[in-house]
Amino acid sequence: MELFATGFNAWNQLSFEKDMESNQSGYPADVEQLTRILSRDAIEHLYASLSCTVASDTEGYISQFQSADHFRDGKAQWHFPGLRVVQTVAYEAGFAALTAEGQVWTWGDERYGACLGREVTEDSPAGRPCRVMELDDLPTGKIVKIAAGGYLLMALTEGNDVYAWGGHPGQPAILEEVSRSPAPVVVEDSDIADCAVGESHAVLLTVEGDIFAIGVNTNGQLGLPGETRTSWTKLPFDAEAGLAASAVFCGPRNTFVLARKDFNAS
Repeated sequence: MELFATGFNAWNQLSFEKDMESNQSGYPADVEQLTRILSRDAIEHLYASLSCTVASDTEGYISQFQSADHFRDGKAQWHFPGLRVVQTVAYEAGFAALTAEGQVWTWGDERYGACLGREVTEDSPAGRPCRVMELDDLPTGKIVKIAAGGYLLMALTEGNDVYAWGGHPGQPAILEEVSRSPAPVVVEDSDIADCAVGESHAVLLTVEGDIFAIGVNTNGQLGLPGETRTSWTKLPFDAEAGLAASAVFCGPRNTFVLARKDFNAS
């Protein structure tokens, strides 16, 4: 199994192998194309950010605390309401959670209400988890994964469709069609196997194993020449023979591709 990466590398965070750290002066250079950074029998639980703290328990429930002191004292602002959470993600102004039943719940700053994917009302306040009803009963099945970064959120269905929503009133959108209402993302009429969102870019993996990216590229996070892509662009990706891309991930200014053994290869 191999991990490829491109993008921001100011603190050698992409330098797992010793040869990538050698002969460097000053700040390490950003990686500008998808490059193998790690090879192991198994690679799991990849999460990349500038700084973060993650905690989970075996029951799959989450709580929100006002500060680290409140966390140590067990003084939660609230506990998630009675549903088993299988995934949580954070974006610039809030959070989203996915339950085992495929429901998506969001909460965050009311000033960036488009990221909530729902109307803010007295019964559905911005600051507490509320369900995104438009992501229920979709044509291609329930939501199986969520992704978020910056002011953009995505949700992947079990039938390989992706829905996106979000936006910042004072910033250009990564996706032109993005709004408060979750809308399908179409890339060359391909079925989507995975999705990931960074601070200002997004990446999709098709079921055929092709990788597409869009957004800002100032740190090489798209693995392409130039600074910005305003439409979905296919990334060059050359894994060794017998390997195929199986998952994509994003840090704020990075893209990661996990490649596994391709059992369909001849």
